[in-house]
Amino acid sequence: MLRSVLFLLLALPALAGFSNPVQRVQLSHGQNEVTLVFQADSDIRRAKPHCDCTTVRTEGTRLIARVDTSGFAGEVEKTIDATTADGRTTRLTMRFSMPEAIIFSARTLQWSVGAPATPKTLRITIPADSPVRDVTEAALSGADFDYDPRRGSRGGEFTVTVTPKSTARRAMNRLIIETDSQDPRYARFVIYLRVKP
Repeated sequence: MLRSVLFLLLALPALAGFSNPVQRVQLSHGQNEVTLVFQADSDIRRAKPHCDCTTVRTEGTRLIARVDTSGFAGEVEKTIDATTADGRTTRLTMRFSMPEAIIFSARTLQWSVGAPATPKTLRITIPADSPVRDVTEAALSGADFDYDPRRGSRGGEFTVTVTPKSTARRAMNRLIIETDSQDPRYARFVIYLRVKP
């Protein structure tokens, strides 16, 4: 029986598909747009992107996707559902990697309720190829923590030491890090400060 099932599967005509349903793109700082081409085995009848950042058009067996990457940071995945003439729908995947413009040792500094109110240090590093040249300000939003920002001994290094005023109860504040970047996606970053159960 297994032999006859294998024969039937081999005898069926191959379903149309895409030769490149997953594409990976390494972005560069400041890159605001990418155009990708997906190639199908038969004409594409419909294409539906799952994000407003993506527009598509079809030319027979080719799907051309234009992606606005101006809001991307880190690792981002976007998808498109494309239906070919045989009625088969394929999910096309685009994976984007944007290099970090500024590197934080943590995105959240956290203490437990009732634990000692010990200081924690956030380390900020600016890579050499970054569009950010400097941290211009570190400001606290809220009154539950004390903080001490300091420039490192080498360029591109910055630290902020944060200490909760008390860990007797829950608290949540934000540390706002501002930079000299003219690109809005690199101009301001938020680090969360929490005392939680």
